[in-house]
Amino acid sequence: MNSTMNYYELLGVKKNATEEEIKLAYKKQMKKWHPDINKSAEAVGMSTKINEAKDVLLDEVKRRDYDEYLTRKTNEDYNRYTQRKASNGAESNSNTTNNTYEEQRVTKWQYLKDWLKYSRYSSIRKLLGVIGVFLESALCWIIKCLLIITSIICNLLSYVIQEIFSYTYMVIGLIFLLFIGQCIVNGFYSFVSENPTVFRSIIIISLIFVSSFILPILSRLIISRKVFNILYNKIDITLFKICVGYGK
Repeated sequence: MNSTMNYYELLGVKKNATEEEIKLAYKKQMKKWHPDINKSAEAVGMSTKINEAKDVLLDEVKRRDYDEYLTRKTNEDYNRYTQRKASNGAESNSNTTNNTYEEQRVTKWQYLKDWLKYSRYSSIRKLLGVIGVFLESALCWIIKCLLIITSIICNLLSYVIQEIFSYTYMVIGLIFLLFIGQCIVNGFYSFVSENPTVFRSIIIISLIFVSSFILPILSRLIISRKVFNILYNKIDITLFKICVGYGK
C-alpha cells in the first residue's frame, strides 16, 4: 500500500463514509497491517497511519478540517497547473522563487486526477467533468491543428503565386503596360467602361500578387506565441475550470 495515500484511501472508504463504515474499514486494515500479524518492514508505519486516519475521520471537527485541507490542496494544485501562485498576499521577484515555482507546476491531467480524488462532487458530476475535459482538450487540439494547417496553406499559396509570377512576369508586365497605354490614349473611365472584363482581370491579378506578400505575414501571426497563449490561457484553461467546477 502506498503510504502517501490520504486517510480515506488508507482505510479504503469514500469521502461520505459513515462512522460505522470507517470503523469496519479500520478493523479490516488493521487485520492486514498490525505488526503482530504483518511482519513486513512497512507494517509499523502503515498501522500508525491507519490509526491516525481512524482518529481523524471519527472526530467530526478533525474530519471537517481534513476535508478542507484536501480541498485546499486541490486548489493549490490547480494554481500550480495554471502557473499561478497561491493567493497568500506575498509576492517575490526573486528568480530563485520563480524557478522553484515553475518546477512545481503540475499538468492538467495531474490536477484532474487530484480533483477526482479529493473533490466532494457526486460520481455523476465527476463523470461529466471528465467527459467535459476530454471534449475541451479535443477541441483545443483541433483548433491547434487547424491553425498549423492554415499557416502551412498560407505559406504554400504564397510560394505558388510567386513561382507563377516569376515565370509570367513579362507577360503580366506587358498587359499592364498595354492597360496603362489604353488608359492614357482613350481615358481611364472610357476604357474601363468599354472593357470591364479587362479591368476586373487587372484588379484580380494585382490582388493575387499583393496577397503573395501578405500570406507569409498572416502565417506568422496565426502560429505566433500570442495566439497560442490565448488558446491556452483564454480557451483551454477557462473551459477546464468550467468542467471541474473550479472556484465554486
